[in-house]
Amino acid sequence: MEKRAVCHDESRRQCLLEVHDLTIDYRSRDGGQVGALEGVSFEIAPGEALGVLGESGCGKTTLGLALLGLLPPAGVVARGSAAFCGGNLIGLPEAALQEVRGAGISMVHQEPGAALNPVLRIGDQIAEVIRAHRRCGRERAREEAGFLLTQVGLPQRSSIAAAFPHQLSGGQQQRVAIAQAIACRPALMIADEPTTALDRTTQAEILKLLRRLREKLRFALMLISHDFSVLARAVDQMMVMRGGRIVQRGTAVELAGNHLDSYTQSLLAYPPADREHKKLSPVVALKPLESPDRIPSCGTSRRDGPRFCHGPRLAEVVSLPIASHSRLTPLTTRSDSRAGKSQTLLFAVNLQKRYRQGRWSLAHGHSVEALYGVEIELKAGSALAVVGPSGSGKSTLARCLACLEKPDCGEIWYQGIDLTALSDRKLAPYRRQIQMIFQDAASSLNPRFNAVELVSEPLLADGRRTKQQCRERALDLMAQVGLPPDFGNRLPHEFSAGQRKRLAIARALSVEPRLLILDEALAGLDRPMQFQIADLLLQLQATLSLTYLHISHDLDLLAHLADRVTVLHRGQIVEKTNTRELLAAPRGREQSDPPNITCDLVALQKEFA
Repeated sequence: MEKRAVCHDESRRQCLLEVHDLTIDYRSRDGGQVGALEGVSFEIAPGEALGVLGESGCGKTTLGLALLGLLPPAGVVARGSAAFCGGNLIGLPEAALQEVRGAGISMVHQEPGAALNPVLRIGDQIAEVIRAHRRCGRERAREEAGFLLTQVGLPQRSSIAAAFPHQLSGGQQQRVAIAQAIACRPALMIADEPTTALDRTTQAEILKLLRRLREKLRFALMLISHDFSVLARAVDQMMVMRGGRIVQRGTAVELAGNHLDSYTQSLLAYPPADREHKKLSPVVALKPLESPDRIPSCGTSRRDGPRFCHGPRLAEVVSLPIASHSRLTPLTTRSDSRAGKSQTLLFAVNLQKRYRQGRWSLAHGHSVEALYGVEIELKAGSALAVVGPSGSGKSTLARCLACLEKPDCGEIWYQGIDLTALSDRKLAPYRRQIQMIFQDAASSLNPRFNAVELVSEPLLADGRRTKQQCRERALDLMAQVGLPPDFGNRLPHEFSAGQRKRLAIARALSVEPRLLILDEALAGLDRPMQFQIADLLLQLQATLSLTYLHISHDLDLLAHLADRVTVLHRGQIVEKTNTRELLAAPRGREQSDPPNITCDLVALQKEFA
């Protein structure tokens, strides 16, 4: 039985935050309630770093949002308290919570691109936080914002302060979010997956930055992550969550050495050694299940008690043995006689893309070279991986290949057609054949559409099906990616991060593409969930004859998913090789700066593992 963490009377003064019996439910549309947190109790001392480890959907983010009163309207605190500096945060009026947010407790959200205001410049957003809690003039706040940007490791004379969020790389956005969080010297920072979707080099830099800031500014840290290696580098104590409950706690050494809980062990050691780098045999895709009861729910129910332990896990339903698919038929098949031949599906040559960023005090700005002379080839039915440090141009390359942005120079040949020479009207049929799953799934989904409307929207725009046919097709696709039919009326914010990834995959598959570009599609998920969705992608590739372009920083996952890998650094390709050869003996560019970037990526991947 886990020992409840509460402050004893003699040490109460040393407790910065004391959470006791916190229980949170979400109201469903049918009037029922689904538990997100159940009896959570813990404490954080001043200056302490506490890690929260758990799978996607276990309640980690809900815990952080509840402490700041940021739960969505459907979230209800059933019972419990959260004492901070002598006052209870639960039930605190909105005006009082606004005084706490930023100044007392700050938060770095899981998706900084969605948390930052897209129409305000970076410097103005940081200055806005400063002026909200202190009497400070506009110019003084701007000066402090520039100083904060240098504190988080961004160049002092760069144009970051004058840039908009979409002009920054993922690593830069994360540093800006941290600068916002420390702007008013809070006593506690809640960092929700601050290293998600970042390469291992940038992850190490962000963790080092958090450690340095914590020592300098003396704030406490609650670090939320699905990655044990990240927490082991940054926190003093950890607690492991599952289904809204705390199932284990201790130091990193204790958790790694004892494995007292089998669930914790599954998070620390995944995938099993006998399935590493092992691709699945072709299987038939799932069709909608006959009974929704076969799909388990995460969390707890006030009426039925704990539900996370009933039946197989959702991802296990997706990864059923081949025999269990024998009576099912594929959702769709391809009859292309050329499918078995290794033909070039897409070829890009001499791609160049440059962005402009304006300085704060100057009108003209300066240029950022995102791509320079990139050449890439995709064979039909293959899977190519693109890796590289944050800001190397990976996402820019993906957007150019998906025809979401036009390169400044170069050609993109798709089945013998140069896409860069086509008008927007003539590009329409090719956009259906090339689909992209974005790095930030939450911001890519319309928050006002429910799941069925999100998946069926591209079908309705296509105009070849009735509204009812589009709905049925959407439910089929949701079942194919492991989402039950009764999730169809849920809005995006009612899904966990892993479920939103599945929803994005279903939406991308709705128009039956031939090429699927996945930009960090598995980032932000716990290790078992990552490999379960990776298995799903392999099954879909075998069933639908898909071609994949994977963009990721996780070399272990790419070895499982991709045959070949291309390494990008500062907008240029520095290496092309077989995936296993890259992991075994990376060559890198001999005169690169920094030297041998490929070896650095592989070395850091092994160090984190």
